Amino acid sequence: MNLSRLMPWLALLALIALVASCQHGRALRAQLDRATDDARRAKLDAQASAAVIERLLADAKAKDAQRAQLARARAGVDATLATYRNELRRLIDENAAVRAWAAGALPDDVVRLHASPALNGADDFAQRMRGGDAVHDAGDGAANQR
Repeated sequence: MNLSRLMPWLALLALIALVASCQHGRALRAQLDRATDDARRAKLDAQASAAVIERLLADAKAKDAQRAQLARARAGVDATLATYRNELRRLIDENAAVRAWAAGALPDDVVRLHASPALNGADDFAQRMRGGDAVHDAGDGAANQR
C-alpha cells in the first residue's frame, strides 16, 4: 500500500474527528450553561420560598401574640363582669324591697321580647308589626309636625 495514497484519507479522518470533538465540546458547554442556569433559578426559587416561609412564620407569631393579648383582655373582662355580678347580687340581697322586686315575675311584654328572635333589618320589623302596617321612612317626616 502506498502511504501517500492513505494520507488524504487519514487527514480527512483526522479532520472529521476534530470537527466531531468540537461539536461535542460545544454540546457539553451548552448543557453546562443550561444546568448552571437551572441551578441559579432553583437557588432563587429556594430563596424566595424561604422568604415566604419567614413571612408566614412571623405572621403566625404575631397572630399568636394577638391571640394571647385577646385572651388576657377577655380574662380581664370576665373578672370585671364577675365583680359586677357579685356587687349586683350583694346590693339585691341587702335590701328587702329590691330583693322582692327582683324575685317577682317579669311583665308579659318583657317576656315576649326576650322570647322573640332578633330583628335583622326593616323587612323583619315590618313582618312582625301587628296588622301588617308598615312604618314610614325616616325621610318622610311625621304628618303632625309643628
